[in-house]
Amino acid sequence: PRHSGARRPTGKKKSMTIETSGGEGFSPDPLPGLSEDRARIERILDRLDITEDLVERADLASELVRAASRHEDVIERAVLPGVKDRLDESILERLATQRDEVREAMEYIRGRTQHLDARNAHAGDAQGLEDAIFDVTKRLRAILSDEDAKVIALVRDLDPEARQELETAVEKTYRNAAEQPKPSRTSLGRMARNIATKLDRNFEDVATPEHPGAETIDGEG
Repeated sequence: PRHSGARRPTGKKKSMTIETSGGEGFSPDPLPGLSEDRARIERILDRLDITEDLVERADLASELVRAASRHEDVIERAVLPGVKDRLDESILERLATQRDEVREAMEYIRGRTQHLDARNAHAGDAQGLEDAIFDVTKRLRAILSDEDAKVIALVRDLDPEARQELETAVEKTYRNAAEQPKPSRTSLGRMARNIATKLDRNFEDVATPEHPGAETIDGEG
């Protein structure tokens, strides 16, 4: 099916990557452990700007929630503790508020897409889901832009030893990073919920073998 009016325009796409002496993009990357999900998020946001296929949009939105949840969990639990002494309290509070708001918005999408074939995600209230996708993309772009400017930029200024410690912390945290918008506060809780999320994804793969957003998600499109 093709979309016929429910999607709200996302407006001009805003680049969220940091300009470096080597040009735009993820290389050189101050924290390589963040780059895979960050690149995935960028691809999904870019594709959501142009696709009107409802099944693809639901598929992409579901994966966006997982990737962004992991990313923000790692930022919160690994990156910020490593640079918070260099940040004003007002900036930390702003980022915390933005993170809470984007997580709340993503929770609605998760509720609309989990345990459900992407072909049926828009059933009943297509506009409600599209409004949520619009809201999440807007909020996510805002917090990623602020994290780039206020947090990731500081990582570049760390001495080599501190930077290596932070990279190690990021890699360790990613191993049990939450794939849900509102993460459990314990390692065991995150592990249990992530297993449930993976089982749900496996069920979706069996029920719907073809995912129209797969090439975007995997970076093959």
